[in-house]
Amino acid sequence: MDSFKKHYNNVVQKDLILSENLSTIAKLPKLKKISLCLGGNSSEESYVLASLAVLKTITGQTPYFTQQKLTVQKSNSVRSVREGVGGKLTLRKENMYYFLFKLLFEVLPQIRQFEGLRAPSHKNIHCLVLKDIFAFQELVPLFPYFEDLNCLQCQFHFTTKNKAEVVVLGNSLQLCFSQSEK
Repeated sequence: MDSFKKHYNNVVQKDLILSENLSTIAKLPKLKKISLCLGGNSSEESYVLASLAVLKTITGQTPYFTQQKLTVQKSNSVRSVREGVGGKLTLRKENMYYFLFKLLFEVLPQIRQFEGLRAPSHKNIHCLVLKDIFAFQELVPLFPYFEDLNCLQCQFHFTTKNKAEVVVLGNSLQLCFSQSEK
């Protein structure tokens, strides 16, 4: 949403300059992109099309088809190969801020017993898995078409140098991380 981008430009950047003692905006950490992935083990055409349709519906952006071979070792010598299929897309600029606003203020409040976001475990990526895709209100009337889909994986990519910067930037962007993990 445009107002959320303005919040970053007018409030977050100024706070980061003052708190981090940086001389230029170019050195500020920022949210670079959001990657969304939805898929699973089924390679049926209806499942793949449903995955692509969900991503298109919740973002307004056309996703692309993904296929991935996963090797699973069951015992010492037995290996099985599964195919993971679905859709993926990357949000940047205005679409990224629109989705982030929607996620924070419309979707996450719909999740029952939401306990917050766990602390970041990487220096510039934070992963979020939404098990209930029907927290997106636009998907509720389409339940019969999407009821078999798995969870939505969201990856937030930052231009940060360490986990502490991710926490500071995330909290400034209203991604309030829980402090239970350090």
